[in-house]
Amino acid sequence: MPVKAGERLDPEATKARILKAAAEVFGRRGIHAAGINEVVEAAGASKLTIYKNFGSKEGLVEAVLTDRTQRVRAWHQQAVEQAGGDARERVLAVFDLVASWYAEAGFRGCAMMNAATEDRGQDGAPRRLAQDHLAFYRSLFERLLSEAREPKASARQLVVVLEGATLISAVDQDPGLGAEARVIVETLLDAAF
Repeated sequence: MPVKAGERLDPEATKARILKAAAEVFGRRGIHAAGINEVVEAAGASKLTIYKNFGSKEGLVEAVLTDRTQRVRAWHQQAVEQAGGDARERVLAVFDLVASWYAEAGFRGCAMMNAATEDRGQDGAPRRLAQDHLAFYRSLFERLLSEAREPKASARQLVVVLEGATLISAVDQDPGLGAEARVIVETLLDAAF
C-alpha cells in the first residue's frame, strides 16, 4: 500500500508485508512460476522497494524461507515447552502440532522442502535452508531423545516420518495423515526406550 502524503514510512512493516505477500504468492504458484510483478501487486509495494529491501528475487526467496524457518522453530519450541512431561510427550507434541497444520485451509506442505525440490538440485539458498531445516528437526529430536538407546537413529527416523507425512498429506490433501504419523511415532518411541 503506497504511503499517503504526510504519513510516515515504516520500513519494518513494509518489509513484513512484502515477506507475507511473497510467501503467499510463492506458496500458491511456486517460486519459479511466480514473477516479481505478482509479489509487487500482492504486497502493494513497488519493485524498487522490493529490490531495495531484498536485492533480487533470489534474495526475496531466501528472506521468505529464513522468516518461515524462524517462525517454524519458535512454533515447535513453544509446543515442546508446553508439553512438559517426558521425552515421549514432547515428541508427540511436535507431531500433534503438525497434524493440526495439515488440517489448516490452504495447507501446501513444507515450504522448505517445496523450495528445495523446485530448486532442481541447485546448491542455492533453498537447498541450503532445507538442509538446515532437516538438521533442526534431527537436533530437536536427538535432544528430546537423549535417554533413548540410539538417539541419532531414532531422531532420523522421526524426521523421515515427519517429512514423509507432510509431503503425502499435501499431495493427497489428506489431513488424516497426522493421526497416522502419530501412530507410527508411538511405535518408534516404544522401540527407542
